[in-house]
Amino acid sequence: MRAFELQKIQQNYSSFMTRLGLSDTDTRKREYVLARGAFSKAYRQHASLTEIGYVIDKDHSSVVHACKSHEARMLYKDYRWAYKIACDIRDNNPIESIENVDLNSLLNEIKHLNDMVTELSKYKELYLTLKKTFDEF
Repeated sequence: MRAFELQKIQQNYSSFMTRLGLSDTDTRKREYVLARGAFSKAYRQHASLTEIGYVIDKDHSSVVHACKSHEARMLYKDYRWAYKIACDIRDNNPIESIENVDLNSLLNEIKHLNDMVTELSKYKELYLTLKKTFDEF
């Protein structure tokens, strides 16, 4: 998966957690576990286990467990609600493939990032010069 596709999934995860009224935190509380599981199952066809794990800040084995537990968890009203929201977000915010991306905007972004790298390099040189000067004292 390309970086911008993964970034889109991360944005969707953030929107999902916000919509559920949960913070994006690492906790074992039931509502968080169910939310991560619902999101994992909703995006399983769009990303690998490792990629989903990266987005939800869990190991790929947690994603496997969430997907295997999906049918049993569908008995819970709050899980069904979270899964529906995850599917709505997934369907209303599709992950664009490279063919649908505006290349000019990507080129502009690359130019902007290169400019930032150049500027940061100048600051690095200044820092090293000052550090050397202070180390001599």
